[in-house]
Amino acid sequence: MKRMTPLLTLLTGTGMAAVLFAMSAQAAPRTVDPRTAANAAAPPEAAVVSPAAPAEPPPDATPAEPSEQRGQPAPSQTAPPTTPPAAKADSNWTGRLDGGATIAITVTDGKAVAYVCDGKKLEVWLNGTAANGKMKLTGKKGEVLTGSFGDGAASGEMVVGQRRWKFTAKQTSKPDPVLYRATSQQRRSGVDGGWIMLPDGSQIGVVTRNGTPVSAPPLDPAFGTTILDGRTVTAAPVAADPGAGE
Repeated sequence: MKRMTPLLTLLTGTGMAAVLFAMSAQAAPRTVDPRTAANAAAPPEAAVVSPAAPAEPPPDATPAEPSEQRGQPAPSQTAPPTTPPAAKADSNWTGRLDGGATIAITVTDGKAVAYVCDGKKLEVWLNGTAANGKMKLTGKKGEVLTGSFGDGAASGEMVVGQRRWKFTAKQTSKPDPVLYRATSQQRRSGVDGGWIMLPDGSQIGVVTRNGTPVSAPPLDPAFGTTILDGRTVTAAPVAADPGAGE
């Protein structure tokens, strides 16, 4: 019994040492890997967000005009200026050429007819236009009459070949016709003629029968007739149309 006492004491001491070692190991702080601690302490990386693509306009959207984008009305488009229509004349004139012949001009809606005669054998018919204070007429044989009109008067020049005559005429105050001519039916029968009705009530004209011109007998304007060599000749007021001077 005395021999076993030291052995038990040794075993008891060894057991107590083992218990104390185990308790000491549990109480000591754990060793942490520095890299693991650094990773744990670092803040989490921010999530990378891709920028959103710009929204496309709808297919039928129309971009606003610059003026509309600024909140101002679009400038109005001005129509190009137009040329004003010509001022067409509508009147009658009677007068004389400086060579002694008589002239009558009648204008309707800008179309003009003139008749020049000396009451014996000279006569000329001319057609043309009269507008904006100017007139120009031509005859079948190249005669040319040009002039101007305004303030109740007309003046100008008639050219026949190499000869020139000045003319002056006054506007008639009455709407009555100032110019008569044998009708187209009468002309087809071989008789042509023209009459100028003057403001004082007189008249002058030339009648051509079978190519021979003679002084025109007086015409009755109320009936448009006259007698030539026992035959009735019919005439009518001249309308300003392209065929009046044919």
